[in-house]
Parts: sequence; C-alpha cells; structure tokens
Amino acid sequence: MPVAVIGMGCAYPGAWGTDELWELLADGVDAIGDIPESRYDTEEFHAPDPGTPGKSTSRRGGFLDGLAEAIGPDAFPAEEFGVEPREIADMDPQQRLLLLTARAALRDTGLPPGRHAGSRTAVFVGQSHSDHWDALRDRGLDTLDLDSFSGSHQRGLLAGRLSYAFDLRGPSVTVDTAQASSLVALHLAVRSLRGGEADMALAGGVSLVLGPAANVMLSRAGALSTDGRCKFGDATADGFVRSDGAGVVVLKPLDRALADGDRVRAVILGSAVSNDGRAKDRLTDPSREGQAAAMRWAYEDAGVVPGEVAYVEAHGTGTRIDPVELGALTDVLGEGRPAGHPCLVGSLKTNIGHTEAAAGVGGVIKTVLALEHGTVPPSLHFTTPHPAVDWDALPLVVPTRSQPLPSQDGRPVIAAVNGQSISSTNVHLVLAQAPRTPGTGHRH
Repeated sequence: MPVAVIGMGCAYPGAWGTDELWELLADGVDAIGDIPESRYDTEEFHAPDPGTPGKSTSRRGGFLDGLAEAIGPDAFPAEEFGVEPREIADMDPQQRLLLLTARAALRDTGLPPGRHAGSRTAVFVGQSHSDHWDALRDRGLDTLDLDSFSGSHQRGLLAGRLSYAFDLRGPSVTVDTAQASSLVALHLAVRSLRGGEADMALAGGVSLVLGPAANVMLSRAGALSTDGRCKFGDATADGFVRSDGAGVVVLKPLDRALADGDRVRAVILGSAVSNDGRAKDRLTDPSREGQAAAMRWAYEDAGVVPGEVAYVEAHGTGTRIDPVELGALTDVLGEGRPAGHPCLVGSLKTNIGHTEAAAGVGGVIKTVLALEHGTVPPSLHFTTPHPAVDWDALPLVVPTRSQPLPSQDGRPVIAAVNGQSISSTNVHLVLAQAPRTPGTGHRH
C-alpha cells in the first residue's frame, strides 16, 4: 500500500522550514560554523590530538540560529501545547523543538488547526541522546523531581508530548536506533498505516548538540572531521561534524489522501530495516552485506526494480562508512539498470552536518523536495572520488552542481533514502513523485 507524504516541517542549520532548506540546498550553502559559546566552552574541551583524554579535535558544527529565541522559556508557547510554565526549565529543548516542528508539519497539510484532535493518528519519533538530562543530573540529585523525570529523563515522553499536545490517539512511540532513529520511525509509521492501526501518522526525529561529551568520545574514536566538513564519497573524507536538527513528516495512505483532497507531496512505495548481525568483525563496523539486505528488501516491498532508481540520498557521513555504503548501492542498484543510466547519489550532511537522530528524516525531506522540483541539488566537498569505490561499476554519480532528475518516460521518478547506524541497524526507504491527478491540491 503506497503512503502519501502530505505535510513536512523542519529546522536544520541555516533553514527554519522546508522552503529555506530547499533554497540552502539549491544554492550549495555550507551551513557549518563554530560551536556557539552558549553551548559549551570549546577552548576547555579542545585539543588537536584526537587521542587527548577528555578533549575533542572539533570546534565546529551545524547549529540552529535563533534557537533560544524560538524555544527559550520566555518564547516557547507552552500553553498552546499543554505545557505548564513550571515544566519548561526542566523540559528537554529537544521536546520543545520537536513540538514546533510537528506543528509546522501539520500546518503544511493545509488543514485547520485542531482538525486531527481525537483522531487515530500515530506518532513515531527518533531521539538518540539527551545532553539536557546529563546537565540536570549533574546539577545534583536533590534538584530532580517529576518535571525532570517527564521532561528529560524519560525519552518515551518525546512521542507522548506530541500525542498530548495535538490530542492524537494512535500509537505513540519514541525510537532509538542511534543515527538511524528517524528513518526507522518513518518505516514504523508506514507499517502502522498499512496495518490499519492508524489513519494518519507523524514521523521524524530531533537532535540538539548541547554538551561536549559526545564530541569528545567521537573525536577519540576518529569519527569527527578535523576541518568541520562532511566530505561524502571524497578521497579526503576524514569524518563528520555534529549538528542540530529536527524534522517531521505527516503521512496518510495514498488512496485516503487522494479521496480527502490532500496535497500529496510524494509517495512512499516501500521500506525495510535490517541488522548486520555477525556479518562483520566488530559490532560498530558497517556491513556491506547488511546494508544491501535492507535495500533489496525495501525494493521488494515497494515492487520496484532497483535499476529504476534515479536518485539515492545516502547516509553519507564522510567516514569509512562511505565505501561500504556505496559498495552496497552498487551491488543492488545495478540490477535491471539499462546501460547509460547512472544513479545520482548525494548527502544532505555535506550541507548541514550529521543531525544523528534527525538525519534520516532530513534526507527524506530533501528527497521529497528534489522530486517536487525535478532537480537534485549539489553535494558539497566532492573533488576526488574515493579510491576504495568502484565508481564505474554502476555507475554512481555524485552531483557537484544541480542536475535534473532523469526522465522516466512519463512515469513518476523513483528515489530512495538510505540510513544506517552504529547499532548495526540499516534502513532503506523508496519514494516516488506524487501522482499527477486533480486531487493533489490543498483542501480548505
């Protein structure tokens, strides 16, 4: 059963909203900057040697401008979301940001506010860490209370906040599969709609870089870029850069969306999730076999020949994962592909960095926008193709300038989004352009 994307909302570095995100992508903007002093003292935690205990090599990241103005205690519209004023101080900023993003996604459907109250609408959202809880705990156990517990300690409250705020009565689940969290959340939302346990779904994820701990650990593991750039697929790729982000999409079964007169922005044809199991030496290693399995299962689920895929939004971190991911794509997407039809492949992370639990949904939003505009925006920092990738085997092409999506002889263009995580979880989502019918406009 195809599932329609009928609304989208996002907040990523350099882009509060999907229109700003597309402008950033089309213009080839690199939104990475220095870590703000309001987050933590970078000088205290910085050292050029990645092996320095307690230090990070990175002073850069992707950050939301105006975050405090949007979700600070004096600015956040607590009453609108059913939040008591006393709760705000202990409430994880990730909860606040996701509430605003979900509201934007619901507004994007064109339906009146409150239209979905009391409905069988599901919520599946990803979260993989909570710097805010770490700060509350370190403040002292004698300062913790029920607001700390519900506002930050219990990650399950992230999904619950959205269901409560908008009075949504379907399943409500917080997903943590590390960096694949939001894309797995979309997969689960699609399954929930197909199974009939929900009539509509909100799916997405959120991540805010508020403290130094993860930067220190990732730096010592050699995962962070020394120059603050995600150089996906490039020979000089040396790591990623951590970033803020939040994204939410509103989903509905396609036949119901068309019958209701909703604007269909794109269609999810299928998806799949796999785990690497023992198909590698270490738990945290990537697996070409594991990623290829998720891809093949997703195309089977979608009823799509892999060779028909015109564009893939890769996980694309700019790390040792790249050759493994590109190898899996080569293994799968060559099946049934006509000669002379390369597949474009890019990464949002080259523009905004790695938003971790919000990365997958960001890739979906980028892909929906590309399908709507008929254009794939450039992937940044790609100059010398990585020598460990057999670029001629498929071939795969990383666009360094905007390129039109290949024509499909009048059929909707097919695209995909790939994700994986340090938890060994792999996920693949298959999308198509919205059907060109009279029923795809906004209903008022």
